[in-house]
Amino acid sequence: MLKAVILAAGKGTRMRSENSKVLFNVAGKPMIDYVIESSRNCGVDEIIVIVGNCAEKVMEHTKASDIKFAMQKEQKGTADAVKQALEYINDDDKILILCGDMPLIKSETLKEFIEKSEKNINFISTKTDNPTGYGRIVRSPNGDVIKIIEEKDANENEKNINEINTGVYFCVGKDLKERLLNVDSNNAQNEFYLTDIVKGGAFAYCCNNDTEFLGINDRLQLEVASKIMWKNRAKEFMKNGVSILDSDTFYCDDKVSISKDTIIYPNVFIEGNVTIGENCKIYSGCRIKNSIIENNCEIRDNSLIDTSFIGANSNVGPMAHLRPETKLLGNNRIGNFVETKKTVLGLDSKASHLTYLGDSQIGNNVNIGCGTITCNYDGYNKYNTIIEDDVFVGSDVQLVAPVKIGKNVIIAAGTTVTKDVPENALAISRTLQSNKENLGLEIKERNKSIKEKNA
Repeated sequence: MLKAVILAAGKGTRMRSENSKVLFNVAGKPMIDYVIESSRNCGVDEIIVIVGNCAEKVMEHTKASDIKFAMQKEQKGTADAVKQALEYINDDDKILILCGDMPLIKSETLKEFIEKSEKNINFISTKTDNPTGYGRIVRSPNGDVIKIIEEKDANENEKNINEINTGVYFCVGKDLKERLLNVDSNNAQNEFYLTDIVKGGAFAYCCNNDTEFLGINDRLQLEVASKIMWKNRAKEFMKNGVSILDSDTFYCDDKVSISKDTIIYPNVFIEGNVTIGENCKIYSGCRIKNSIIENNCEIRDNSLIDTSFIGANSNVGPMAHLRPETKLLGNNRIGNFVETKKTVLGLDSKASHLTYLGDSQIGNNVNIGCGTITCNYDGYNKYNTIIEDDVFVGSDVQLVAPVKIGKNVIIAAGTTVTKDVPENALAISRTLQSNKENLGLEIKERNKSIKEKNA
C-alpha cells in the first residue's frame, strides 16, 4: 500500500502567529490542502498527518476518511515526527514523506519520483543558486550519496554545494523503520534529523524545477508562493483563450473556471467556486466570490459580487454590491451604487443607480428608478417585496415590505408604498406642494448677511 506521511507539527515561529503555519492561505486556500491533493493525485491510498502545534485546528480542517493523525508532543526533529506514524506503517508499505508547508509540489513530480526511485530509501534533491537554509547533498567522487548535511552542521566547503535536500522521501516501510532506529541527536540543534536516514545508502532523484520545493517559513515566502501560484493559473487561462491584461495583479483561486474570449483587467480578485462564461469583461478592482457569470456580461470597475448568479448579457457596476442570493436572470442592468441582497431580477429588468433591493422578487421588464429602496427590515424580522412584470418604479420610491406590486403598474417618483398595488394602477403618495412667493430670495439674503457679519 502506498501511504503518505505529511509533516505538519511545526510551530512556524517565523510566521509570528498563534495559528498553525500549514493552515495559512496560499493563493486562496491553506497550504496543507495542496500537499494533500498532490498526494491523492499521485496515487496515495492513505495519508498520515503528523500534528503538534495547533493540533486540533489542523485535525479539524484536514479530517477525511483517508486521513489518520499522529501526535508529536515535543518538537524533537523531523525523524522524531515520522516515528510517531510508525504504528500505521507496515513493513511492505511504500511510504511517501512530504512537508505540509510545501504547497507548490506537483503530483506529476511525485509520480515521476516514485517511478524512478532506485533504492529502498530515496529522496528528491534539486539544484539552486541560493542554497542558504537547506541541507546540502554530499556525494562521493563516483556520485553516490554519502549524507545530507544541515547548514548549521556544515563546513565552508559543504556550504558551497548547490544541490539541496527538498524534504521529500520515498521509502519501503521496513527500511524506514530500521533507519529511524539509528538516528541520533548529535548535531548543532540537538534534534533527530530525518536526513540521517540516507547514511546507509540512498538514491537522490534530482529535479530540475526548484520552485516546486519552496518551503513556507515566513510571510515573505507565503507571498512568493502565492504569486507563483496565481501566475501559473493565469498562464493556463491564457493558453485556453482568456485575455488577462496583467497577470501580476490577477488573483484567482483554484476552483475558478473562465471561458474563452473573456477579458480580465488588472487588479481583479476571483475567490472560491466561480464560473465565468465566454466573451465577458471583468474590469479593474472587482472581487467575485462563489458566483456564476454567464456569457457576454460586463462587470464594471470596483464591483463586489458574492454568492450570486449573473445571467447572460447583463451589466453590473461600476461600484455595485451584489450580496448573497442575488439572481439576475439575464439582460439585466445593475448600475453604480446599487446594492442587492436575496433578490431575483427577471429578464430585461434594471436598477441603474443608487438603489437598495433586499428580499425582493422582481419580474421581467421592470425599471427601478434612482434612489429606490425596499424597506425590508422592521428591527425584528425581514419581509419580502414582490414586483410583477412591466412595472415602472419612479425615482426616490420607498417600498415598505411586505408589499406586492401588480403587473403594468407605474409608481410615481417620491412615493412611499405601504400597501399592495393592483395591476395597471398608478400609485402616488405625496403631500401637497406649497409655494411661498419671494421667501426663497429672502432666506438667501438673510443667510448672506449673517455670514458677512460673522466673517
